[in-house]
Amino acid sequence: RFMTALMFWLSVRQIWPERSGVTAWLALLFVVYPIFTLQPLSVAYTLHWMMYLVFMLSLYLMLRAIRHPTTYVLLTILAILLEALHLLFIEYFSGLELGRLVFLWLVFSDAAPRERIVRTLKYALPYLAVLALYVIYRSSYSLIYGYDRFTPLATMSDLVRAPLVNLAGIVQFMLQDVIYVVFSQWYSAISPAIIDVSRPSTFLMFGSMLVVAALAYFTLSRLTGVAGDSDRSALGPSLAVGGLVSIVLALLPFWLTGLSIFQKNLLWSERLALAAMPGASMLATGTIYALIDRTLHRHLVLSVLLGLSIGLHFQTARSYQASWDKQQQFYWQLHWRAPALRPNTLIVSDQEILFYMGIYPTAFSLNLLYPQATLPPTASYWFNAGSEHVNFDNFASGTAVSFEKYATTFTATAQDVVAITFEPGQDQCLWILGPQHANVRDLSPQASTWLRVSNPARILAGPETTPPSAIFGKEPRHTWCYYFEKADLASQYQQWDAIPELWRQAGQQGMRAGNSIELMPFIAAYARLNDWATAKKITFQAHVLPDRSSSALCDLWRELQASTPSSTGRDQTVAEVEDQLACQ
Repeated sequence: RFMTALMFWLSVRQIWPERSGVTAWLALLFVVYPIFTLQPLSVAYTLHWMMYLVFMLSLYLMLRAIRHPTTYVLLTILAILLEALHLLFIEYFSGLELGRLVFLWLVFSDAAPRERIVRTLKYALPYLAVLALYVIYRSSYSLIYGYDRFTPLATMSDLVRAPLVNLAGIVQFMLQDVIYVVFSQWYSAISPAIIDVSRPSTFLMFGSMLVVAALAYFTLSRLTGVAGDSDRSALGPSLAVGGLVSIVLALLPFWLTGLSIFQKNLLWSERLALAAMPGASMLATGTIYALIDRTLHRHLVLSVLLGLSIGLHFQTARSYQASWDKQQQFYWQLHWRAPALRPNTLIVSDQEILFYMGIYPTAFSLNLLYPQATLPPTASYWFNAGSEHVNFDNFASGTAVSFEKYATTFTATAQDVVAITFEPGQDQCLWILGPQHANVRDLSPQASTWLRVSNPARILAGPETTPPSAIFGKEPRHTWCYYFEKADLASQYQQWDAIPELWRQAGQQGMRAGNSIELMPFIAAYARLNDWATAKKITFQAHVLPDRSSSALCDLWRELQASTPSSTGRDQTVAEVEDQLACQ
């Protein structure tokens, strides 16, 4: 990424060799422009940045060839070869090949309009010819290989058959994506939600923003050649217009194949905005130069934008750290609650619980968390979120559901399901859903649906295997969730004698539940051990917790009354509890 930004800076230096300030700001904003937030996925996007670097090197050689006619032929041949290289490796930057017209137009800014057009087209012709050949080749994928993941949305036949519909769709994509690239992410950078004084990293983030902005301001204000940036020439408007055109051209191939940054999953579709980053930095810099006359004032505003960009990337890094922390919590809590699973178990949650991950990585992780009991290509376990890939009514009536990803397959019926919900942000541990949760307050509709077929009996107490720390990290410190999960497991196997010791250990360490549901295994254990006073005490503690799931507690006490022998202590306690909870 650094090398790509460096080549972009060298390229714009070929256009404005005397304007140190403009070119420096273009490169700085390009490298941190707040639109591509997937940088932590560094391995996945290595190829993208490598080919981005190849394109920038090709662009630099093209512009340098124009500035140095004696080496024009050699540099042009090298630039064309690099163009072909990045096009054959990845298609993300094919739109930027049209963007060469913008850079050539800016190079010939001193020429008369007619001559400027002629010279721009003349020097762009070799590159456009290669691009045309590539488009023909790329459009033939389905014929050559029998498969094309991305098919054109608006082919000529489509446009002839329904021109207004297809053009309207492309125009909508264009307006939405341009607004998203140019404006929306800046709001994310200044969202009030980023101010969280309870997190030490917040102070580090704001400190980084201030330091970077201050360094940029004082360094660029003293660059040699910056004084030449102070005149109100046509540079600002032409740079801004060129940046806007570059954004449109860079994203055009995606729109023609039905892809849009805004219309798709924003988390993953931001990768499409990679090609728009040069144009976005040009538009931002050009706008500031057009609106603000004094050089130091321009640098002050651009320094603020740079600091905000740094802040957004800092937020992104924090969110990835939070994702990793949540993953560790999920897998270890699942291990504590379900030390082993019966083969062919389908774990279903009410929603996609691990952000930045998706259901397939989670499904494969489960097959690393538990020993395999089947031979490839069949997986032993699987994960699904909500109703995705599953028609619940058909599934619940007995129809098997099959999943396939890469070279792996998995098939399950309704008897193979273990339903879960995982909301640590709401101070909840991982819950294995069952009939006892039917009347839990604030349970999502999807969770209420899946608990109807959830079969916790698929969870086995052993043989227990330790999750590999190289993948899942070392076992975290035992918090309340550890004691709850172990108590819930013991409750499933009616090992009531083990639960009071877990309650005692949790209390000694000051661990407390954040909701009433997680106290239910302890209530049930003390009641079945004939310690009705403690069961009542814990019930009253649960009743005042924020979720106030009195209906679920009433269900529990009805079940305890029905399944335990009658006694004076039991009957009196049940009456007191039902009165306190206002059970109906």
